[in-house]
Amino acid sequence: MNQKSNIIQGVEAQKTRNIASQDDRVRCLTLNFFSYKMLIPNASVAEVTELSNIQPLLGAPEWFGGMMSWREQDVPVIIFEKVMNIEASKPQKYRRVLILNTPNNKGCTPFIALGCQSIPSLTMIDEARVDLTGKKSEQAIHITLDGEDYIIPNISFLETKVSEVMSDL
Repeated sequence: MNQKSNIIQGVEAQKTRNIASQDDRVRCLTLNFFSYKMLIPNASVAEVTELSNIQPLLGAPEWFGGMMSWREQDVPVIIFEKVMNIEASKPQKYRRVLILNTPNNKGCTPFIALGCQSIPSLTMIDEARVDLTGKKSEQAIHITLDGEDYIIPNISFLETKVSEVMSDL
């Protein structure tokens, strides 16, 4: 397995193996935001749901949208554009949220939510379609998929940031 397939697998992806062809592929969701596209391994997503009321937390950083109730528990909502220092829409403009499993289970919640404007699309990704870009950040992995730029959020990084905020408040 080469570096390209490890990129996706390294962000908590679960591989799908086609026994007949020995083809490694990963199921992912693609999302369109106003200023970028996102790719998230399907194994990281607990659910895509309608946005419910977000309760802001006083003293929280700008990227921390607040808390929303999901399945009788409070889940922190992250404004990923603000994490990436990209111009962000207001959380009220989100139509849906992605409830993500936190990979390390450190902190106050086993889930975090990312607001999104579009309906996610399911796609199968194989290494031939993915190329690295020269752009790097601790918040995300930057790739090109079929020639288009995508961001894969670093869910471990987000989990750590949320844990820090929750412990400080």
